[in-house]
Amino acid sequence: MNSLNPKLRSEEELLLELCRLSFNSEQKNIIRELVNSESDWDYFIRLANEHGIVSSTYHSLEQLDLLSEMPENIKETLRALYLKSLARNTFLAERFIDINKTLADIGIEPVVLKGMALEPFIYENRGLRQMTDIDLHIPGKDDCINAWKHLKDSGYITKPLKSRLYKKLLADFGKHMPDLYKDGISIDLHHSLFDIEHRIEILSLKTDRAELLVPDHDIHFLFLAKHLADHESNGESQLRLYLDLVQLFLRHGEKTGAKHLVSLAKKLDIEDVLIEKLFLLNLFWNVPVEGEILGKISPERKARATSKFIDFLRNPKGNTGRNRGAGYRKTLRNIPTMRKKLLFILGDIFPSITFMQNRYGTKTRIGACVYYPLRFGKLLLLIRR
Repeated sequence: MNSLNPKLRSEEELLLELCRLSFNSEQKNIIRELVNSESDWDYFIRLANEHGIVSSTYHSLEQLDLLSEMPENIKETLRALYLKSLARNTFLAERFIDINKTLADIGIEPVVLKGMALEPFIYENRGLRQMTDIDLHIPGKDDCINAWKHLKDSGYITKPLKSRLYKKLLADFGKHMPDLYKDGISIDLHHSLFDIEHRIEILSLKTDRAELLVPDHDIHFLFLAKHLADHESNGESQLRLYLDLVQLFLRHGEKTGAKHLVSLAKKLDIEDVLIEKLFLLNLFWNVPVEGEILGKISPERKARATSKFIDFLRNPKGNTGRNRGAGYRKTLRNIPTMRKKLLFILGDIFPSITFMQNRYGTKTRIGACVYYPLRFGKLLLLIRR
């Protein structure tokens, strides 16, 4: 790791050092020193848990033979959380097999994304990539809508739409269909991965239990970088998303550098997003990135990105969206036709009574109606920010 910001606490530095799955001699020595000097283990556990990397942290400490250097209660807490993640991942893998069989009935084979793709091929099915849901890519809006409807007809449910008007826009705003739920899991069906249409190369890889379709490594890396940036704009990111990028890059990009990624990202209009993430990966994890790429970021932007990253590191659940208005306008731009844009705006201003009751915590329909004028204020706020 490069020299870290001196404001980092030892617990935070230890967490970042452990945010990888393999270590060189220098990294091992740094981690050992940090473990032996650690004082606030409760803070360390809280951060690791909130960042979704408890499992990989436990595995790394075990791999480095450092668990014996830790307090017994902390070691047991880490182990229990790791076993919970392993059980969850096993359960999700079983549910995916069921989903795959259900979609095969209508001739659709989904492409797995994020944790469902990374866990078997990058994390080696050891429960190290903590997952909460299943993300699938089904190219083409029509096929994605058909798959979504077929799963609904097969027993999966979805939350009520914000507005009935949104039924006409199911695949027109956002990149995935409304979440589906069954057996305690959530399923996201993505009909596209980027704002700009691009042919996605698909790889077929075998696991012990099934043959999976996954995106080409470079495309998946760029999708994950964009997904991470989207989460950060909503104030809800985790270090596990950075760990994904570290592992993907070091496994598939270390021999070729990052130039090919930047070239592809430019075509997809996410070059700025990618370069900032590459800068952070280089700064905190020594991921090899060419100097000419890092030189594209001004010193001021590097300072801002580093400061925001450290704030996020310390308080992953307390960050607010950086620019909700920009996100709202982007959604509107991506909706085709003026008619559909208008339907989206009207549905946002006049959502269903059920949505209003849940959103504003009212028990009566009349009480919910009182809050409708606030929807106009929200719209003006989002447009102006």
